Amino acid sequence: MNWVKKFTDQDFWRIGLIRKHPLDVIINGLNAYDIHWFNFTDKDFEADPFIFKLNDKDYIAYEIFDYSHGNGKIECVDFDGKRYDFFEDVNKIVGHKSFPFIFEEENELYSIIETSDLNEISLYKFNGIKFEKVKVLLSDGKYIDSCIKKVDGVFYLFTSTSNDPFKQQLFFADTLLGNYQQHPCSPIANDNAFGRNGGPIIDRDNNYYRVCQNCAITYGGSLKVMKITTLSKTAYREEFFKDIMPVAPFSDGIHTLSYWGNMTVIDSKNILTKYSNIFRKINYLAMVKFGKEIPFFDK
Repeated sequence: MNWVKKFTDQDFWRIGLIRKHPLDVIINGLNAYDIHWFNFTDKDFEADPFIFKLNDKDYIAYEIFDYSHGNGKIECVDFDGKRYDFFEDVNKIVGHKSFPFIFEEENELYSIIETSDLNEISLYKFNGIKFEKVKVLLSDGKYIDSCIKKVDGVFYLFTSTSNDPFKQQLFFADTLLGNYQQHPCSPIANDNAFGRNGGPIIDRDNNYYRVCQNCAITYGGSLKVMKITTLSKTAYREEFFKDIMPVAPFSDGIHTLSYWGNMTVIDSKNILTKYSNIFRKINYLAMVKFGKEIPFFDK
């Protein structure tokens, strides 16, 4: 009956906010905090959240997905749920979009968005109105869940591919827009419990932590956090630090933890069973096959 459950069962993802530094959240566990759960839409997925600040205002960029619309896209809202078209250009490109990693460099705002069906990792820069593509960092790979961390003046790019999602690859460059080369220790992980990124690299007091999706039992079941003990152009080592388990009311999984300053966002899921999903999922597969997408919102 597993094939039946594949069509009747559905992940339902929502985003939670904790006003604490992520390392505190990791050490103390989610149960130690009051989580503010958002419900921005009625869509199936509000997942892969990344929080950022722009002109003293807080925003959340995330993947919005619904089986009736086709591919996932990047949505951006403030904490009140007001929508912003910051990702309009990339959303216009046919194909699945997710994991909108956002970071600052030299007082500029950048994003790397998962566009694995384009066989590239592209860097987007905020131009005051929206994120625009400025450079392809890597090509010839279906890269997923990618993030960059600058350490001692070197830009380290962590990523995997949809063909081999749990083989964590590492690249580096001397400048953000430079030519990224593969690290001699890459791949740095190859395991379905900690090989796939589940958020940005966390840092505090010159200590660095890699958040990983634990898919050993089920997709997005929990998170594992690895402490990076050595990171240079020639060496890389990490060790297990902490597990992050989902909590009620979304207790069936968690697969993203990101942050900005002392604010942490997560996504968590419930698994819903609906026989109406059989038609919805078949329709979705047909839409993807024929490149059809239905906009999530009317202009």
